[in-house]
Amino acid sequence: MKFWKRTNLLLFVCLALAAAAAPKKNILFILADDQRHDVLGCYGNNLIQTPTLDGLAENGVRFENFFCQTPICATSRATIMTGLSQRSHGFNFGELPVPSEYIPTSYPAYLKANGYRTGFAGKFGFRYAAKDKEQQFDFFKPYSLHPFLKKQPDGSLRHETDLCADAAIEFIKTNPKGQPFCMSVSFNATHADDADHRPGFHFQWPPSADGLYEDIEMPLPKLGDPKYFDALPEFLKDKEELSRLRYYWRWDTPEKYQTNLRAYYRLFTGIDNAVARILAELKTAGLDQNTIIVYTADNGYLMADRGLAGKWNHYDQSLHLPFIVYDPSLPKEKRGRVVKELCTHLDVAPTLVEWAGLPKPAVYQGESLAGLIEARPASDWGGDVFCEHKFNRYNNWHAVRGKKYKYAVYYDEPGGPYECLYDLEKDPAEFVNLADNPEYATVRKQMVLRLDTYLETYPLAKQKERKGNE
Repeated sequence: MKFWKRTNLLLFVCLALAAAAAPKKNILFILADDQRHDVLGCYGNNLIQTPTLDGLAENGVRFENFFCQTPICATSRATIMTGLSQRSHGFNFGELPVPSEYIPTSYPAYLKANGYRTGFAGKFGFRYAAKDKEQQFDFFKPYSLHPFLKKQPDGSLRHETDLCADAAIEFIKTNPKGQPFCMSVSFNATHADDADHRPGFHFQWPPSADGLYEDIEMPLPKLGDPKYFDALPEFLKDKEELSRLRYYWRWDTPEKYQTNLRAYYRLFTGIDNAVARILAELKTAGLDQNTIIVYTADNGYLMADRGLAGKWNHYDQSLHLPFIVYDPSLPKEKRGRVVKELCTHLDVAPTLVEWAGLPKPAVYQGESLAGLIEARPASDWGGDVFCEHKFNRYNNWHAVRGKKYKYAVYYDEPGGPYECLYDLEKDPAEFVNLADNPEYATVRKQMVLRLDTYLETYPLAKQKERKGNE
């Protein structure tokens, strides 16, 4: 018996020492702009050419039900960094910055403080209430969208997408041997250049995608039938409402639609080509077998569905995103899987932190996805997610999105709150609003209670305290 105890104690010590000696995982986090889930080959799009990202999904794990917490770029990026919902960090365009108290628990600052070398390239997209870049990043190369093609010292033009890849490659090449890293690559693509409404130039693609899709008749919008526009709430039909206004910039004639959609798809293939270059450098540096790669987007995109452009509203076209994880340490039998659980941007920071071997900060509002990715024994994962959008001009709503039902409330419309309820199993297009249907009164009541629970659980940002941090 004593021999058995000594043997097991020795085994435990050996395992602990081995775990302590194991190199920490590197992380490459890649974020696209304005991409809903079905604009990738691995999500069923048979037209678009994205072989690199499709390969990551085939050899990794793809999430089928991943959603942005808020469908607008500035807020999404703040949520991804901080692990907090919009109502808690309080940031959107024209709003006060994210309180500086959340910098230390942002995933880059937290990893940096615990031995990781951290880098960033591309679109940062939001503000903290104090200088934050030195606390968060060892390497920082921001690139704006305007213009996409940037003049270089030798007079040549280089696309923002390619500059982001260049920066990531530089970061990898200069990483000290043996030091774990977290590199965040945040493309401005595929955001439109809203200052240039010329078809094609509105979505200026990188040279690596020249000529693609030119002879292809692009498919019409899935929800292009006028009945979907007619079913919208009246306040979303207004010509001055931003999602309707930008429809006229991009999609309102057959010629404009074809030209801009081809250009939009080229932007995605350009991203795929850029990711391929980064992965090649990882392999050259001998880091490919210890680097986890994540690919997702900041928000969805309407692409002329429902007669609208942009995002900002409660429909799945604005919320539903790709989320792909490639972990080279994952056993072969666990690769190529599709995760069905509902997840959001709130779960990103907790996941990166767990991969770094660190405890989750108490302030985080999401959960780590590592267990789902590794197919650990099932846990009590939630059956719905909380989404919202608060802006200083329009479209203020919050919602609960489950697998079967979605409930949303536009809470400050002039005529009073506007409620939306959809049976997603019977009506995945969210065409028939059941909020006033007496047959769904019990469902509505249950969804209201779920929404109230989220609103009580996620604290509201304290504006008075934040003014002192401005």
